[in-house]
Amino acid sequence: MQLSKNQIEYLFFHLRQHWYAKPELTGRIRVMEANDDSYKHDTDQIIFLTSPLPKPQSAFIKFDKQQLPILFPLETTNNLFRRDENNNLIFCHDYLSSAFYLLSGKQETEITERDKFGRFPHAASIQHKLGFTTLPLVNYYFEIILQGFEDYALNHNFTIRRKRLFQNFGFLLSHDVDRIAFHHPRNIAYKIKQIIGLSPLTYSFTKTIKLLVSGILFNLNPFATNDPWWNFDWLINLEKQLEIRSTFYFLKREDGAKNAQYTLKNKKIKTLINRLLKDNFEVSLHGTIASANQLENLISQKKEMETVTGIHPQGIRQHYLMFYHPQTFKIQQAAHFIYDTTLAFAEHDGYRNSYCYPFHPYDFENDNTMDIWEIPLVIMEASILQYRKAGYAEMNNAVEHYIKEAQKFGGIFSLLWHNCRLNNIEYGGISAFYVNLLKYIIKQSPKTLTGISLIKQLSNQ
Repeated sequence: MQLSKNQIEYLFFHLRQHWYAKPELTGRIRVMEANDDSYKHDTDQIIFLTSPLPKPQSAFIKFDKQQLPILFPLETTNNLFRRDENNNLIFCHDYLSSAFYLLSGKQETEITERDKFGRFPHAASIQHKLGFTTLPLVNYYFEIILQGFEDYALNHNFTIRRKRLFQNFGFLLSHDVDRIAFHHPRNIAYKIKQIIGLSPLTYSFTKTIKLLVSGILFNLNPFATNDPWWNFDWLINLEKQLEIRSTFYFLKREDGAKNAQYTLKNKKIKTLINRLLKDNFEVSLHGTIASANQLENLISQKKEMETVTGIHPQGIRQHYLMFYHPQTFKIQQAAHFIYDTTLAFAEHDGYRNSYCYPFHPYDFENDNTMDIWEIPLVIMEASILQYRKAGYAEMNNAVEHYIKEAQKFGGIFSLLWHNCRLNNIEYGGISAFYVNLLKYIIKQSPKTLTGISLIKQLSNQ
């Protein structure tokens, strides 16, 4: 894969998130095509050879006690790097192209397959096909490169300094506020359709009848206040008790039931937002489905939030994880968002760009790095509980695994949990499970952050 000069710089920018670059080393780096053997006339150089392959292929090396895929292999060896007779350090595989292909999301510009919502599907991804969705593979590639740098430095009597974003790991908790009323009249109407056979049952017939009756009674009672999806007091108090400050992404009402069933002008919503801001939570925008590819739509939503609430949202997550790569990034950047945190596979937890650090997206059309940051989303609760139809035990195992991956590299573990997926009527025991899950995460001693506080930390690195 032939990398442009800007693409190479893009990779080294992100690599510099992991070490303090030393000129006595960086001045020796050469990136060249694999069929170019001119380096053999040099001495003491650091050689990155780029593969002639236009597309990735599957080859594996053993590293960190596991088999890691190399997308652009160069040699039939398990060596990570080697030295030639002139003391040149040569990386045995094209780690740069492999890292760029994943980090930039290039595969999403090449694969046309989409799911019924128009999203890039996990099943079409190289992560799924080669079985590394749950690994931040770019971090492993960077680790191999840094070990090569350390070997070079040791051979030349100097040292290099590593750096980590977090001494342990960072934890970002967020909530997409899609629905706020379990007993909304639209939901009651849907249950009637289920009972008369016009829509498939979500629960048993008997339970659906009970939920319909309770919903009707709730709406007939002008003093009813206990809708199970309006659980924000509970969420806020729990997080304050655990010394967490999360980010809440609020959605605009648009296109009927596809987006929010509330408006930002709603008095309860405005009161909630004011309370969140007072208690130092972050409030930002949950972009509607249409806004993922309509700039004017997104600008209008952002202005409405600013006008109604008085805040200037700096972060965004797209509803339904709708994303068109890289068009959505360009729209978000044009609307002056500082960061996005949409990129995850809806159907599976893990790393859509194979990296557990924030990163900049790449503009392929103009061959340059974009300004907006992406904070990768690692787990959306629906990915495990709904799409994968796994249970609480699998959720616990997944959280434990991703925390360990984040700890290896001083990276981030991000968790999205919808306020409307904490209803014990729908999911037995889920609120107690959620409390225990957060307590477990906090016991691992992360640094807890909101999206915008993470971006501010990056600027101080």
